[in-house]
Amino acid sequence: MKEKNIQTEFANAAGMLASRLSLSPIAGQIYGLLYMSPEPVSLNEMVKKLNISKGSASINVRTLESWGAVKKVWVDNSRKDYYEANTDTLDIVFRKLRDGLDRRLKDLGNELSGIQQSVREKTNSSEEKNFYAERLKNAKDMYNKAMQLLDLLSGSAEAD
Repeated sequence: MKEKNIQTEFANAAGMLASRLSLSPIAGQIYGLLYMSPEPVSLNEMVKKLNISKGSASINVRTLESWGAVKKVWVDNSRKDYYEANTDTLDIVFRKLRDGLDRRLKDLGNELSGIQQSVREKTNSSEEKNFYAERLKNAKDMYNKAMQLLDLLSGSAEAD
């Protein structure tokens, strides 16, 4: 019985942490439960232990799978889907950061290119063009350094 309480306490703490990080608290609870479970856990068990709906459990497990935080495993003589946690939390954090930063940085790069085009097309004064060009060059430099950092993060996460 104590094992269940520890699992539930940890799952609740993981849910609160996820919520504070603007993530789904249920995803946090599911990850916490799986992290503290010595055996794979089925969706039905998650629903029962965490007192959540099966639909919510299913949606959040798929989200966690997409992050590489959990994986589906096969259990002998069962047709149910079972899951276990990826216990390499640093890998999960790097993967999540890398994915989020990659999308945002690509969006920023596209925006900067569009603004540079606007400066060329819409600015008449050479003084104004030079001013904008210098500021945009600085922004592009920052963008390039952020992309290099992202490459480093990707390399360190894959090397581990």
